[in-house]
Amino acid sequence: MRGKDLYIIQSNVTGAIKIGRSKDVHKRLKQLQTGSPHRLKILIHVPDKGHLESTLHNRLRDHQLKMTGEWFSPDCLPDFPDWLYEMLDLEKYEWWKG
Repeated sequence: MRGKDLYIIQSNVTGAIKIGRSKDVHKRLKQLQTGSPHRLKILIHVPDKGHLESTLHNRLRDHQLKMTGEWFSPDCLPDFPDWLYEMLDLEKYEWWKG
């Protein structure tokens, strides 16, 4: 049986980063989009690695934003573990371009 997937989602206006886990990442993106006035996009989707969510939240806690939910400042990305940072498509990361 498959586990939950790890995802990294970003707001195209604020650059805020959401780190979470879900069995259906695209469905989760749609749910988050409903509550967001800004367009959200998936930066990273890692199958079967949802169990790493809390480890990442702990690692990045100094970058946590004071918002509802578990959102982080975009400057948290360099503090990702190397294997995860290397998965970033830097073209997608250019959130300031909208």
